[in-house]
Amino acid sequence: MKYGLLFAILLLFATGCGQGDPARHPMMLKGDQYRKEGNFELAEKFYLKFVEQRPDSALGHRTLATLYDESLADPAAALYHYNMFLRLDPHSPDRELIDGYRRLVRAKLLRALTREELPTPPDDELAMLQKENKVLRDRLDSLKRLLLSQQRTIAQLRSAAAAPQPVPQVPGERSYTVQPGDTPGKIARQFYGSANKYRIIMEANNLGSSTGLRVGQVLKIPASE
Repeated sequence: MKYGLLFAILLLFATGCGQGDPARHPMMLKGDQYRKEGNFELAEKFYLKFVEQRPDSALGHRTLATLYDESLADPAAALYHYNMFLRLDPHSPDRELIDGYRRLVRAKLLRALTREELPTPPDDELAMLQKENKVLRDRLDSLKRLLLSQQRTIAQLRSAAAAPQPVPQVPGERSYTVQPGDTPGKIARQFYGSANKYRIIMEANNLGSSTGLRVGQVLKIPASE
């Protein structure tokens, strides 16, 4: 009774001042108030009353669509009002956003319909499916272990490939691993007693004048001439 009287008052008021901005329409304002208070069912009633009076209002349909989508869990009704909004306001700057909402609602509706249509399997079929599921899980665990084993093998092979390889030596030849601060002249002084023999080392290792030594690089040290 109370709500009926309230509707009548709002309808009477709407005839005089509700034809302008739809957001300021008494029914919309009352719906917004109840929506903020969390009374979504009562907000729905006022929004529906507004749409009955103003069926061509894109804002009314958009408001109902978001209410059904976000608060009342009714994807079918939300999809209808999203479609009506886009039909009434096809050039809305929010069209792309509403299209995204509409796709999400369609997905929700499809999932709901799919769940409802799936038949419940009989007990013997259920037992068979559970057995097959266990076999598949065991197989998956086995494949995971195989994958981990192969990943470890690949890592070991890569590590071995990246490690410095021993330099083949000829009789009297030695090897040396470059240390920080080394230069060809410094190495030549260490092995030959003279920095002037650095060219022996450079030629044996195919080093040019512009080629720098790398720390960790293994050099061949020929026998002194």
